[in-house]
Amino acid sequence: MSRRVALVTGSARGIGRAVAERLAADHDVVVHGRRDRAAADEVAALLKEQGAETLVVTADLGDPERVAELADAVLDRFDRVDTLVANAASTAFKPLVEVAGRHSRMTFATVIDSLVELVHRLAPAMGEGGRLLTVGGLDARFAQSGHGLLGGAKAALEALTRSWAVELGPRGVTANTVVPGPVLTDSLETYLAGQEEVRRLLVDHTPTGRLCTPEDIAGVVGFLVSPAAAMISGQVVTVDGGISAQGGPWGTMRELW
Repeated sequence: MSRRVALVTGSARGIGRAVAERLAADHDVVVHGRRDRAAADEVAALLKEQGAETLVVTADLGDPERVAELADAVLDRFDRVDTLVANAASTAFKPLVEVAGRHSRMTFATVIDSLVELVHRLAPAMGEGGRLLTVGGLDARFAQSGHGLLGGAKAALEALTRSWAVELGPRGVTANTVVPGPVLTDSLETYLAGQEEVRRLLVDHTPTGRLCTPEDIAGVVGFLVSPAAAMISGQVVTVDGGISAQGGPWGTMRELW
């Protein structure tokens, strides 16, 4: 079986990196980072050791010209895309009453506008068995301190993914959203800002007794891009150890902030 081609946005670190590593088992991988070329190159070197051909592209997804260049670079190198994982996100972590239009434009340009453009350019190069995966967030479901803008963008992402599932389905392409719970990444550490009592609350409110790792999310992505998931499309798959089943600890956490 020939290797497929995957583009994973935001794959220089965190969840995106873990997804890229998982897909490298049977995909050649486009590693995307916003600015940190050294981190993206490090990931690419690791994937090459696994037998994957790689392409590294750094691009600010908030810039439409750079998004177009990213799509062109992928097609110039590989001439097709089998798997597109939209993981990158950027926002201003502020209360909604404090954000301005520029913050909203940046968030939605990075999360939504860039993906609309990438799908527009890359979907024609996806054939039977193609996979579109978007990475959502619990902040689309629950109000979370400082996450109002990002939660709005992630909610829009889920809606778009359902429509892509319907539109791309006749081509044999599926589209699904994976929603991680709190995941042990640098981003979570920044959000927690050393508040160990908040970390304990997160763990205590997770029925499985631990927080997710990037590898937990990557494992679900790996399944959804496999032939076994050919009939799963238009769905939101939550990977959070059960934290959302009981409403999550967001209200309690708010009192600690």
